[in-house]
Amino acid sequence: MKTLHACALAASAIAISAATPVAAQAQSAEDNGGVAEIVVTAQKKAENLQKVPIAVTALTGDALQAAQVRSVSDLTNSLPNVQINSFSNSPDSAVFTIRGVGVNDADPYVGTTVSVVVDGVVVGVNTAALLSLFDIERVEVLRGPQGTLFGANTTGGVINVVTKQPTGKTGGEAQVVYGNYNQIEADAALNFPITDSLAGKVSVMHNSNDGFFRNTADNRRIGRRDVTQLRGYLKYSAGAYDGTLIGEYVKSRNGSQTGVVIAGPGELFYTPGQTTDPFSFKRGLSSDQPDYNNRDTYALTFTQNVDSAIGKITSITAWRKYDSDLYSDDDGTTRVLLETRRQTHHEQFSQELRDLLQIGDATQLIFGGYYFQQKYFLNQGGKLDGFLPGLSQPQTQDQHNWSISGFAQLYQNLTPELRLQAGIRYSHEKTRAVSTTANGINPSGVATYDDPIIPATFIRAAGSKSWNNTGWKIGLDYQADRNVLLYGYYARGFKSGGFTGRIAIAEDIGPFNPEKLDTYEVGIKSDLLDHHLRLNLAAFYNKYRDMQVVQNITYPSGANSASIANAGRAETKGFELELTAAPARGLTLTGSLAYLDAKYKKYDTKVLGAGGALVAVSYAGNRLMNAPEWSASAGVNYATQLGNGTFNANAQYSYTSSKYTGYTNLPTDLIAPVNLVNASLSWGPVDAGWKIGAYARNLFNEKYFNQKLTLAGIGTLASLGTPREYGATFNYSF
Repeated sequence: MKTLHACALAASAIAISAATPVAAQAQSAEDNGGVAEIVVTAQKKAENLQKVPIAVTALTGDALQAAQVRSVSDLTNSLPNVQINSFSNSPDSAVFTIRGVGVNDADPYVGTTVSVVVDGVVVGVNTAALLSLFDIERVEVLRGPQGTLFGANTTGGVINVVTKQPTGKTGGEAQVVYGNYNQIEADAALNFPITDSLAGKVSVMHNSNDGFFRNTADNRRIGRRDVTQLRGYLKYSAGAYDGTLIGEYVKSRNGSQTGVVIAGPGELFYTPGQTTDPFSFKRGLSSDQPDYNNRDTYALTFTQNVDSAIGKITSITAWRKYDSDLYSDDDGTTRVLLETRRQTHHEQFSQELRDLLQIGDATQLIFGGYYFQQKYFLNQGGKLDGFLPGLSQPQTQDQHNWSISGFAQLYQNLTPELRLQAGIRYSHEKTRAVSTTANGINPSGVATYDDPIIPATFIRAAGSKSWNNTGWKIGLDYQADRNVLLYGYYARGFKSGGFTGRIAIAEDIGPFNPEKLDTYEVGIKSDLLDHHLRLNLAAFYNKYRDMQVVQNITYPSGANSASIANAGRAETKGFELELTAAPARGLTLTGSLAYLDAKYKKYDTKVLGAGGALVAVSYAGNRLMNAPEWSASAGVNYATQLGNGTFNANAQYSYTSSKYTGYTNLPTDLIAPVNLVNASLSWGPVDAGWKIGAYARNLFNEKYFNQKLTLAGIGTLASLGTPREYGATFNYSF
């Protein structure tokens, strides 16, 4: 019945013709009323989206603004076979899952399988990836392994974000948004020339609200958001050379996380009136610790390009760091059962040098080298009074990672229509790690974060290891005619090895080795009916080997570990269909349909048995996490003259079938199907430079979970989907 429901929804989506809903406006009509061309850099060179032989969805900044998509997380459920959520206990971090390939923990040591790349720079950790999308040129979502050009930890794909660069002309744009929950957004960008060769730009973004939740103790709003971002650019151009320096600072002063706990009688966290109705958007927040989640992020990027006799040479030098300090009331009640303080320092540096070389008319080669290093220190304190009054658990993680790689990708025309793609990347990586854990006790029976450690409980584990990995890609693409491209490829990607950060016993640290993913993909990209219909279809088959599986265990004592072992194999297969139609001038219809069959073929791990002993189990045959079988979307955008201005109406619908967010596939970890509707309207005078609008997201106030994690005997931790949001907008440009 669920499959029939999904198929019916998909059929209705196709019936009105589509790609992703947001992509509707991204592909605005050309002068002939058809679907416009989009230029992307998905393969580190500028080319028409319809000529790129991989599965890519491209969303322009104008499209994102029209649909009121203001952060990466707002793309949730709107892209085929892409899931973007936040962790239940770390709402400022991102869970990116593409085609069933993702991770299930926020700690940096877990790594990523979907990399977020901003202006050519990889964001090294999930906890820095929920980006504002104001002043964005476009977002490119690349599905499938991208290791040849983007390196390790891209087995699922890449979210490639390109910001608007300085124009060298005086001009700017601004937007103000006010909505329910006291949502306030004030954003502005200003371009200005400095000399004939030097241009500058400054962007300022502010986003705040009072939070969607109320505290059961006093009914005040909790979960506030308060983020201010400043980004500055300097671009120098002279002859064949250009260089752009980008500096960024982000100040986040948010409230504590607002995940909820679902617990019934007999479970440790059960609290009458507080743990049984998650969709009341009420939860407890204990008064014994501060209510904040603070973060400061700094970044510098220097990109240089030069056209030379040996090709177009590009250098990208980047540095990024963040410091965070957050308090978390993890039991979700007014009682003091489980609370956490996490202080994190993360820093990364990268250097890429590559060359795009055209050899005659038939050969193009991209080759280069890449260096990346990152380090982080995480100091976590836990108050475990619910397990034993006065019990605490301090833990630390200290890790350093280095990698260096060389890569090359060849495009060789075999005939005017048939082209060979062949790429390879060799990487050397090294990780050094130290993890500690201990218990403390406060004789008063009330734990603090500074309680004296019980010497016999202190555990320190350390390790260091290097790995060599080779990834590759080989494929063919065939230009059947000027508007139809057929392609196919085989690729191998890998996710880096490493060491467990959060341990309960010394053996938890590992190491674990890299996991490998082999992908086979075929597809078609076509512009039909004189560019009035765009149809893109991709089918894929993935095979995981040496899969890194997380063994997340909370012991009866309250001690928690999330060790990783190479104990898994998995296979995923499916397809993605995206369509865009422009049947009449000003009218664009969009939609998508995706299918995913993702199951573990092997998953050997351990769970707590009766009496607290570890028992070996197998989860082979279970569905992968965050891997819904079906997803579909449909959208409409209509623009017309109204009075002396332009009226624009936009609506999108998305459907995501049920999914599990835990590898155990427990009924309590099952997320029910989600149906979301978003809509927006705007009007502005012709050539006046301003427009006003209104928006609604989750128009029908669908109540749904984003993530759920069941802790046996304790309760289920969960994060909720955003409730209905609505408001007014004002945009101005000059």
